[in-house]
Amino acid sequence: MNNPFHLSFVVPNLRLAEEFYVNFLGCKKGRDTGKWIDIIFFGHQLTLHQETEKMKAQSIDHFGVILEKTEWLSIVKKIENKSIAFVLPPNEKINNDNSESGKFIINDPASNRLEFKFYQKSPAEYELEVD
Repeated sequence: MNNPFHLSFVVPNLRLAEEFYVNFLGCKKGRDTGKWIDIIFFGHQLTLHQETEKMKAQSIDHFGVILEKTEWLSIVKKIENKSIAFVLPPNEKINNDNSESGKFIINDPASNRLEFKFYQKSPAEYELEVD
């Protein structure tokens, strides 16, 4: 990965968020001060901060990751097995060029929306689309 991104946000329950990202999604945990933790989210860095009186949690509209289809399907199964509700159920489509793509959206425990996508072709091969 050439340029991983860093995203930092506040959550109401740091340990519940850790359980979701590390134990459920299988992300790696980095540094942990007890007040914030780094999560390696599919090669990118999330820094999750425990909510305080001065720093309130606010849900993020959405962020996500583009995966290979096999990993995407594996996460769909995990979500279904845990009976986690989909905000947007998994959907796959055939694009104008006959290539395949798919996406779904779920909420993390802090109600941040996570979007998971796959593309048969590299996203760089597509023109920018507005979802």
